[in-house]
Amino acid sequence: MSALENLKTELATLRDEAKVQAHLGSMEAQQEWQEAETKWNHFVAEARLHDSGQNIKSAIEVLAEELRASYERLKRAL
Repeated sequence: MSALENLKTELATLRDEAKVQAHLGSMEAQQEWQEAETKWNHFVAEARLHDSGQNIKSAIEVLAEELRASYERLKRAL
């Protein structure tokens, strides 16, 4: 499994955990969730471009770190 696939799997797990907590949480947590979902959709789209041969590794890594931070904040907040 490639590093990108491992990263996507890790983020998907964090996303699933944060999704449950965000739906049970405050309005602030739900807003954070919506922002994270926008980033997630962007990440998935960029990852597909990467798979097609375009080199956007640094952009994906930055976005992945933003997602990780968002999901971790959600988990801690709830």
